[in-house]
Amino acid sequence: MTLQFTPRHSRLKAKFPNAIRRYRVQRGLSQERLGKALGLDRSLVSRWERGLKLPSVPWLFKMARELGTMPEALYHDFFSPPRDDEANSPAA
Repeated sequence: MTLQFTPRHSRLKAKFPNAIRRYRVQRGLSQERLGKALGLDRSLVSRWERGLKLPSVPWLFKMARELGTMPEALYHDFFSPPRDDEANSPAA
């Protein structure tokens, strides 16, 4: 078995946007509506979802509240161990 090193920040940037999008869609919110609820522009929500930016801790808490979840849930994929299919996949 080959061990792969993935820096924390890049793994977070890869997984975190999926969680934001997933919770936003589950709540039936568009990027625009979520941005408006947070007092932000839709383009920032888009950048978070594309992994181009990460929200600061205060924005993370506000976003979790609007999405009806806990901040930890947005980071769940990051803190959970990789699935077997992720651990055994060849390096790109």
